[in-house]
Amino acid sequence: MASAGAVLLEARPFRPFKSSEEYLYAMKEDLAEWLTVLYPELRINADNFLDRLDTGVALCRISYQC
Repeated sequence: MASAGAVLLEARPFRPFKSSEEYLYAMKEDLAEWLTVLYPELRINADNFLDRLDTGVALCRISYQC
């Protein structure tokens, strides 16, 4: 049984990757989706993932809001 604060994401089928770049992009997509569910104010996606988290400032701001 999931806890009251748990967020369920859509299950996705396993997919093989042709290159490490494809794998990295898929990981950024998944992590960006997860972070968006938790912190929509981050406005993060796979394309801006590293830029948004580059300095850590965005995550520090979120941690002080709690």
